[in-house]
Parts: sequence; C-alpha cells; structure tokens
Amino acid sequence: MPLFDLYSPRNLREALKFMESEREGLAVLANGTDLLPRINRRQIAPSVLLDIASLQDELRYIRKDDGVIHLGALTTVTDILDSDILGGSLSMLHEAAAMFGAPQIRNVATVGGNVCSASSSEDLIPVFLVLDSQVKLISSSGERSLPLEDFIKGKRSTVMKPSEILSEVSFRALEGHSWSAFEKFGRRNMLIISLVNESLALSLEDDLATVRSARIALNRVKGRIPALAEMTGSFLEGRRLSDQTIAEAQQILTSELNLKGDFRGSGAYRVEVARVYLKRLIQRCVARISGA
Repeated sequence: MPLFDLYSPRNLREALKFMESEREGLAVLANGTDLLPRINRRQIAPSVLLDIASLQDELRYIRKDDGVIHLGALTTVTDILDSDILGGSLSMLHEAAAMFGAPQIRNVATVGGNVCSASSSEDLIPVFLVLDSQVKLISSSGERSLPLEDFIKGKRSTVMKPSEILSEVSFRALEGHSWSAFEKFGRRNMLIISLVNESLALSLEDDLATVRSARIALNRVKGRIPALAEMTGSFLEGRRLSDQTIAEAQQILTSELNLKGDFRGSGAYRVEVARVYLKRLIQRCVARISGA
C-alpha cells in the first residue's frame, strides 16, 4: 500500500480545524471499507488520511425528532439493521442493510462512507434518494444542508468542499398510507456488487388504490450513479393501481433507463430485472399498506 500520513483528531472541532489547514492530498477515513481498497489498488493516492472513526460520540447516532430521522455519518449498516426507529414503513432500510456485504462489513461500513463514495455499487444511496433525504455538510466556518440528489455530481464526485465533512443524513418519516421496499440482484446471493438495486417509497390515498406519491430509485438510471426514475414516479402519481397501470409503468421505466453492460451483465438484462423489481416492489408496498 502507498505511504500516507494519518491524523486522528480528539473531537470534531479538531478534525475540522485540521481540514482547514491540510487540504492538499487529504482524504477522510471512517472505517475504510471503500477507501482503503481503492488506495491499495492505486486508484487514488492521498498523502494524508484524517481518521474520524474515533468521533463516535459526535457522529454515530440514529434519532427521531419531530418526525425527522437523523443518521450520523458514523452510523454503521449494523446499526441500521438493529434500529427499531427504522422499522415498519421504513423497512426498506432493514432490507438493504440485511443484503449489505457480510456481517464483518456491516459492522464497520458507515452511512457517511456509503454516501460519499457516490458510486452505483453503494446500496444505501437509492434508499436515501426515495426518502428525499438531506445531507448536512460541516466545516470550521459553519454548516449547510442540501438534497442528496444535488450532493452527487457524478461517479465518485460530489459538491463537498475540501474543508467539509458529511456529518448527517436526514429524512422525514413516512406518514399515512405509506410503505417502502428494496430489492437487490447480483451474480450471487451475498458479498456482491449489485447488477440492479431498486428502492420504492409509495404513498396511497385513503381509498388504498390511488397513488398519492411514488419515488423510485435505482443504482443506475442514465449514468453510473444512483438516481431517481422520475418519469416513472410521475406517471404513477394520481393513478389507480391495477395490473394495466403497473404494466404501463414498467414500459415507462424501460424507456427511462439507459443502462450499459459490463462484465457483470448486459444493459438489456439489467433493464429486465428493473422491470420485474418495479412490479414486485409496488405489490409488496400495497400489501403492507393494506395490512395483507
């Protein structure tokens, strides 16, 4: 592995001060499940790593305040899996966490690391996208919040400034006749990079048949980053669900997706999996909302 300097701050304030003075060649290290393999493969070569793993008291939490759920950047995938706050209508978080790597990886992989990786291989980003999540960025000069969909610019690229740390992901809890679901498919059942992962947050009107809102996200839509399938979601809103409506939504999703193949699978195969998952996710959410 290439040589680098490692700095371990005693608190968040110290970490932010260090970032302000050491911008050149610096990378933030949480637990390293993504960053360290990339360094080892010579894909990146930071000269300084800022190790924030010690900041558990400040950056590792799951809490709910006035209907808004806050996940600290150092919250692990295992924390998500074990959280009662994230059950019920937010069960897709548990579903995504349960299919995330192996137990050893889940114990150290973090919310902040997953989001900042800005890659189609990250399972939590589509889940957070359908929840219309906000990310909080902090620096020694203050903080700012912005929608997750505005945070990611491209593959491995975000709007985060060199002096900033992502401290939190937050979203409103689902209310009313709402549910969520997640599906993931790869070349084996565990320890996989997804061919397709797909998330849905669905809300129905009081008749339990008409769609109030539908947010659908996949690990790839047109580019190589997770994104919302906006045309498909817009089509479903205001429509009564039926086999015909779902079939039409599948066709729109097909036209919306522009997926290229790689050594894991062809673009056409990925599209077909996404179509199947859309129907499956809708049916699962409707069944849970209806109490079936």
